[in-house]
Amino acid sequence: MKNHLGIDHPLVAVRDMDKVAADYERLGFFINPRHHHPWGTDNHLLMFADSFIELISVYDSSLLDMSNDQGFAFGRFIDNSIRRREGIAMVALHSEDARADHALMEQRQVENDGIVDFRRIAHRPDGSEEEAVVSLVMLINQTQPPMSHFLCHQHKPHLVWVKEWMQHPNGADGITCVTYVAEEPESLWLRFVGMYGEQAVSRHAWGLNIATDRGHFEVIAPSFVHQRFAGIDLSLQTSDLPTGVAIRVSSKDVAGARELLNANQVMHVLTDEGGLRIGPQYAGNTIIEIYPTAKV
Repeated sequence: MKNHLGIDHPLVAVRDMDKVAADYERLGFFINPRHHHPWGTDNHLLMFADSFIELISVYDSSLLDMSNDQGFAFGRFIDNSIRRREGIAMVALHSEDARADHALMEQRQVENDGIVDFRRIAHRPDGSEEEAVVSLVMLINQTQPPMSHFLCHQHKPHLVWVKEWMQHPNGADGITCVTYVAEEPESLWLRFVGMYGEQAVSRHAWGLNIATDRGHFEVIAPSFVHQRFAGIDLSLQTSDLPTGVAIRVSSKDVAGARELLNANQVMHVLTDEGGLRIGPQYAGNTIIEIYPTAKV
């Protein structure tokens, strides 16, 4: 089967949704309407052509323990993530057939907590509403929860990928990388091989790189953090690890994005490769990198 489970959307889990949504708006992202899940979390989506960033928080703690038939409670997982460390709680992977992909994960012996089917009300730009239908396959890492993923199958993709929501003042048009820090990146090799196959996972002095059809993952060792994120103060305790720390997006107008950051008084680093690097204090405890869109 095609190696197709690319980066669909990282979930940035935060305590104060209003503040963090405003922070991302300062960075030049368009923030779509807030939606609510049946298990007590709510979100804003920052949409691109084939991926997005999900800002997620808890709006009703009384609903957090709603679970699937295998006992997995999505809301409780998010709440636990926020209590442990704000920032990237998990990453969704793109699926167009949740049940076939669940069978594939079972075949590859990838740890999972089964399928979650749910519905929520989607708000369109014109103010109308329609019920969105979504199937998730939970690839929960029980021993290292921040290294969890899930497969996301949108049965009505037109309710998510709305053209009006993809027009970002900073020119952002896609996610190209999600970075984790782990004390022993090699310990995660088998997990990613199970998800993507051995040919997709490469070893480096600094850690692992995992290629997907929608961006790539990096898993870097703590000793390389300063080099990888030069100019950014990233305070990590051993107890935080492993954890997701950064999202890189592409932009068709990096110069314009920089002007916007300057106008909004957002401190940032201009990298040697011509990208922009923004500290975690501006984006829900997540480093945001903005690099030029690759020319095809």
